[in-house]
Amino acid sequence: MMMILLAIGVTTYAQPPSHKKDGPRKEKREKMQEFTPQQRAELKTKRMTLNLDLSPTQQAEILPIHLEQEMLREKRMAEKEKKGEISTNEKFERSSKVLDARIAVKKKMKAILTEAQFEKFEKTHAHRKRKAKRQYGRKKR
Repeated sequence: MMMILLAIGVTTYAQPPSHKKDGPRKEKREKMQEFTPQQRAELKTKRMTLNLDLSPTQQAEILPIHLEQEMLREKRMAEKEKKGEISTNEKFERSSKVLDARIAVKKKMKAILTEAQFEKFEKTHAHRKRKAKRQYGRKKR
């Protein structure tokens, strides 16, 4: 009986805790916020270069897009900190602006990337979105 209890105890202790998954991600997110928008845009472009094997011309065309995204992100974060509760109309307008910006970025990326690169780009974003949804659903409020 003691051996069974010991085996169960060791087995459950050896399993990784599922509730602590956000720890390293949170630290990474906080470190990324310390960077300037220019630095974050450069890092995004470099990651994209590694993932999609971008040419130097493609890198030069994508960097301003990432920089624009990061500047808009900074602006939204500053607005979010200033305001408290917002009305549903304001939420709608914000969501609409964000979606319009995403559509514009997608069009620009499609013009810059080759077909194969764009397909991989889309798959990567779809995977990230599913992963984020899964993580968001697990969080307790």
